[in-house]
Amino acid sequence: MKPRKAREIEAALLQKGFLKRTSHHNLFYLCIDGKITGVHTFMSHGVREYGNPLLEKMKNQMHLSAKELELFIRCPLTFENYIALLKEQGIVKNDKN
Repeated sequence: MKPRKAREIEAALLQKGFLKRTSHHNLFYLCIDGKITGVHTFMSHGVREYGNPLLEKMKNQMHLSAKELELFIRCPLTFENYIALLKEQGIVKNDKN
């Protein structure tokens, strides 16, 4: 995967329904209909650019392939498309129960 700037990744996460919580890392939790799901990822405070090892961890945490993560960061993969992928994988529920 192509290295990506941390601010570019953070902007994509926030645009697509992730809630940011700051502690020893920046923690991002996916919210659907105002509820926090089990989907999350971490970003370190001091890292300005994410290369393959960190992007690999992030894609696994977000339940995406390398290509899907690239689309997520560049923005062709919308919030709705991302949720649909997670539903297909059984990561999030189909209903609002």
